[in-house]
Amino acid sequence: MPIIKREELIEALKIVFEPSGMTKKEIEELADYVLSFFGYEKTLIDNILSQQDRDIFYTLQDTGILTTSSENITLQKGKPWRIHYWHINLDKIHSIINEHKAKEQDVYEKIFRDLEEQ
Repeated sequence: MPIIKREELIEALKIVFEPSGMTKKEIEELADYVLSFFGYEKTLIDNILSQQDRDIFYTLQDTGILTTSSENITLQKGKPWRIHYWHINLDKIHSIINEHKAKEQDVYEKIFRDLEEQ
């Protein structure tokens, strides 16, 4: 099962949050914070989170880096119960990184074309 590497998460968070003024240190701390919940897993159960944790996770959900899902189960006594999960979205993280690299490549290619035309 593929897992997210710390460096990949930091790179994606940097691309997303650096323009809004987050420092490199804050981004690294955020990555470590998120990874401290997931460990080597891609999914975690929501009920271990505090409201402050959830607020941060909702922000990351807005970027697509985290996603949610839920399932309904029936307890032994017949009572329905809903379980909520958080997932690291590896595809979105890789997409953020790859799109950024492609944009950088396009910028450099344009610069070189402009220099050649002079």
